[in-house]
Amino acid sequence: MKQGVKMNKKILTLAVLFSFVITGLAFATQIPQAVDPKNAATVWTEQVYNGSGSAIATGVVVEWDHDTADPSGTFFDDMAPYVKIVGTDESVWTAGVTLTDGAIANGEVGTIIIWGPAVVDNGTNVIVAGQIVGSDNAGKVQDWTGGADNEKMLGVGIKAGARIPSFSIIFIDPTLDDD
Repeated sequence: MKQGVKMNKKILTLAVLFSFVITGLAFATQIPQAVDPKNAATVWTEQVYNGSGSAIATGVVVEWDHDTADPSGTFFDDMAPYVKIVGTDESVWTAGVTLTDGAIANGEVGTIIIWGPAVVDNGTNVIVAGQIVGSDNAGKVQDWTGGADNEKMLGVGIKAGARIPSFSIIFIDPTLDDD
């Protein structure tokens, strides 16, 4: 009888620990645990660090900054979630878009949208249902003309000039490709 109680306690302990690990993974990237599709968009966000040397404005495209991500000087810290304003068109390092009320000062932690609808700063007019990328124009978006090697989409246009003329709404999904 005592062995059965001990075994049940071990199984319960493992189940609780496993649930904490799964919950921790979901919250690390801030994937919503519950959604209300009738009243709000489902958006995935990520906490990032701006070590680029300058502030990052709201609604702009950022890319992973592996060159700066070196807080301890070791090989493995180049994987830290540092970001900077997109420096090249159609960058394969595209990470996401800063929140509309979420400018990130240099040396500060901020939040970016990595999947879902977002308001973005236009570089050119966004084409609804068109493929969108970050540009080298201060992190603004533009229509994708690409298809070449080492280029990546940011998302798809939802609405051009949404209420504010120089901003549009796009659906962010950096895993998209034109193939």
